Amino acid sequence: RQQAARDVRTHKTIYLLFCGKTMKHLQTFLFYTSVPTIIVFVHTVLFSDEYGSGIDGSLSPVLDATNKIEYATSLRSFIDPVWADWGTEDGQFETLVPPSEIDYGIKNRLPWEQKGYSSKRKIQKAHDSKCDDILLFMPQLFARNGHGSQLNSYFLAAMVATYLGKAMVILEAPQKNSRYPNGSQFGCPIESFKNPEEFLNFKGNDHSELAMKRDFPNGLERLIKHPSWLSRECGIPTCDGTFDYDSWEAIRKDQRDLSRIGKPSQEILCAENRRNVKVTVMGGEEVRQFFNRQYREKMVSRSGRHARERAYNWAVRLGGTHYQAEVFSKTEEESVIWDYVSALIARSGLATFQPWIVRDVKQFIMSTELPLDVPHDSIHVRRGDKLLTDAREEVVNYWHSQGYERQVDFPLNYIPFTHYLRLWETDCRKYVWDGVSEKSAVRTIYLSTDDPGTIKEEISRLPMGQGGTTIVGGCERVRFVFSPHDENESLHLSEGGVGKVDCVKRYERNIHAIADLMILTKSNTFVGEFNSNWGRVVRIFRTQLNDMYVMPDNPFSWKKLFGLDSHEEKPVGNVEHPVLLHDIRIAFAEDKSVPPPGW
Repeated sequence: RQQAARDVRTHKTIYLLFCGKTMKHLQTFLFYTSVPTIIVFVHTVLFSDEYGSGIDGSLSPVLDATNKIEYATSLRSFIDPVWADWGTEDGQFETLVPPSEIDYGIKNRLPWEQKGYSSKRKIQKAHDSKCDDILLFMPQLFARNGHGSQLNSYFLAAMVATYLGKAMVILEAPQKNSRYPNGSQFGCPIESFKNPEEFLNFKGNDHSELAMKRDFPNGLERLIKHPSWLSRECGIPTCDGTFDYDSWEAIRKDQRDLSRIGKPSQEILCAENRRNVKVTVMGGEEVRQFFNRQYREKMVSRSGRHARERAYNWAVRLGGTHYQAEVFSKTEEESVIWDYVSALIARSGLATFQPWIVRDVKQFIMSTELPLDVPHDSIHVRRGDKLLTDAREEVVNYWHSQGYERQVDFPLNYIPFTHYLRLWETDCRKYVWDGVSEKSAVRTIYLSTDDPGTIKEEISRLPMGQGGTTIVGGCERVRFVFSPHDENESLHLSEGGVGKVDCVKRYERNIHAIADLMILTKSNTFVGEFNSNWGRVVRIFRTQLNDMYVMPDNPFSWKKLFGLDSHEEKPVGNVEHPVLLHDIRIAFAEDKSVPPPGW
């Protein structure tokens, strides 16, 4: 099917090239033989969509507003069977998507890497100028937030940097400016200690007493590997040694004040190694404010040639191929645009974890009862503090729908687990995995929750099946799997207070949280909500570009030729979605629009 789709695109490209050349010759002939054809010539110049990026002139809405989300139909297990045939075992635990779905050739498509396709002068110019425009991201401000909030802030900064054509460089707080004795909110693995043997023999309760390596990554970079295709391998600007962390922090605070009153972000012109470098400083709060007030509407605009050109270039900087960038530049529906950005982020490997994280997440996941080589489903039940804030409205709406009018009469102050199970029950359909049919297989559901005790009580009231399984709806054999350390609150659910938790304990909770997230994103069916940052991160990494998608033809129209066609006209017939979404069941607030990735 993939080869057939490539053939269709190839034939279409050849056809468009042939027709394009033919039309150019025809226009030249008509121009010199007929005065009325001047109108055609003027229209061609004014309304053509051809520009340097190589996009052809047709612009069709990829999706109708009435289209529903298209789900990926293939089953998936935690272990990627394609990668298992030729990749490393650790590769299965490095990212939040199956490793075979990641595009590892992004860096080779960057302008300064195109050694065989441009002149030496152009290559050198691109290489020299790649660090002339920098978004300096300072993540320390969000260090007290949970994993979901910090990751979303990072993704949003990457979106802004690539949209603006800037290299994204991370500036972590040095030890003296950090709130954490060990230099990172994500705790300290054994590699962070100066003397590992001293760490192994330590009997105390506060590991911050031990000497730490000075050159070990701090802050957010202790969790993730910032990709070189995004940083462009640019160093932290110092303005020829005149700026340090405190200098950039002062500028960030000025940016914060501008963002709060709706003023545009400011660039600092910095002399760096005999070159003038433009630096835009942002922390998590500033990224959100500037994105929402300055860039959000521009990012989804497709009105005009320049807007589509910006969209094309943005997709390329996010790692898209030429064809994928073409599709993105012609996608007009806002929700599909954001899903396309999510899919580009997922396939780019943007969330790739550090080697020590990979090692310990792997060990943790393999210690669970979760079967890794067969499909599993997952349910995320967020209660805790959300019951008093974001989720309260949904709790009220749920019990009102059950016939309870007054809140004092609600049987529970949360949405019961059976509600989530009813959404999952529709998945009790026949499937075959490696020759094992649905009738003989045990369905596994991984439960991610900050309230495991109550959830277990609710499950205990359900009818029991054979072998310790539970009967749920039409599925006779369901096994629920919890984290083996669910009594310890994961870091994404409870921050625990700065300095109140030993860095080794904090690191353990960090590993539990990342393992939890990885199991959710790689599950076959996911039941959850998007009120929390955690749920929104899960959704990003359950999107996938549709390799079978072929852009619809845009037939010739005299109305369009003279600019008289209706902008709202949609292509006739069924049109495939350019983005697939691995099966998601929304637990509540399904009537609310999904926010942009990173929000």
